[in-house]
Amino acid sequence: MHTDLPKTINEALKILAYNDYFWEDSQKGRINPHNKDIETVKSLAEAQYAWTEKQAKLAVVILKRYLTKFQKHGMDIKKLLDLPVYDDAFRVISFEKTIEKYIDEDEDKIELKFPYNKKIIQLVRCLKDRKGLPSSYARYDGESKTWTFKQTDVTTYYLTLIAVRYDFKFINETLLDEYDVVKNEIKNYKQPTAHMIGGHIVLNDAPESLQEYWEKNLKDKKVVQQVDALKNLYVQMPNNMNITTQTYTAKKIAQCTNHKIWIDRNEYSRDEVIAGLKELEAFPIIMPVSGEISSTEDISEYWHWIKSFERNGIDPLKEMSWGFDLKEPKREKDIEESVYKNLLLVIIFQTKSLNNYLNYTN
Repeated sequence: MHTDLPKTINEALKILAYNDYFWEDSQKGRINPHNKDIETVKSLAEAQYAWTEKQAKLAVVILKRYLTKFQKHGMDIKKLLDLPVYDDAFRVISFEKTIEKYIDEDEDKIELKFPYNKKIIQLVRCLKDRKGLPSSYARYDGESKTWTFKQTDVTTYYLTLIAVRYDFKFINETLLDEYDVVKNEIKNYKQPTAHMIGGHIVLNDAPESLQEYWEKNLKDKKVVQQVDALKNLYVQMPNNMNITTQTYTAKKIAQCTNHKIWIDRNEYSRDEVIAGLKELEAFPIIMPVSGEISSTEDISEYWHWIKSFERNGIDPLKEMSWGFDLKEPKREKDIEESVYKNLLLVIIFQTKSLNNYLNYTN
């Protein structure tokens, strides 16, 4: 007979949530929730923050349903249910929507605080994910229910629009003035464009900061490299811009306006792709590989890529790095197989003598 009673509602609920085997008796059954309650019980038990008063009352209601099960196992929690005690004070949710500008570590920030609202969350995430913001520009604090953004023209404009649309309280009115400044700039904004004049790329309608960046970093580059850079600077280029290149692949990559480019292996060889990337000075590059190395064909594919880099003047031993994701094996046999496969791959990348052993040729 169990004699230690849970001291809080939180402890009692965790017993209900996680007791799969401990308090089990063939005659008395188990202290475990019904299927219809499992999701709710575990959600409360695994809450990262203190419960709200509403969540606490729900926990008590659920535990009352299972009081007899607790009592059968020597845990009479009726007094606890009549006079509930909790691990922490209740978390209070503020239903006020506010937007505030402040300075943190010499950096301007904008903070939005609001109770759960699916539509507002979608709009904020849209700004975070679809406006080209670096990941460090936005942060969410689940405990205080606040979104914090680094202040830029983009965040000032869109966050102020959201705040006005959904009746947020403005802690400081200066944000509205800054919004007006950005809005007026947008009215006069023109999409930067690029043109070829006398064999050189010239930018039109580009802001001063972009012109300065171009002069400092791209002005003296090859024309094909300048054209390739335009897509990353969101500068529009004419479709009929004719440039001369050493490789056809460099021209195709440079003139593509998309940031993600799929190359058909049936149309372009490995050597053509690498030669084009070299002409564009696109290195360093990352080549992610998915899936397991499970056949000699997979190893052969890697080997052909290595030899292709080598033919194009890139030393695999000095100028290439390799990373591996080793899965945690469940059985001893899996450990042996996993280590063998991954060690085999490392050896291939580090020695040439294995090529003859595997009978692979260029």
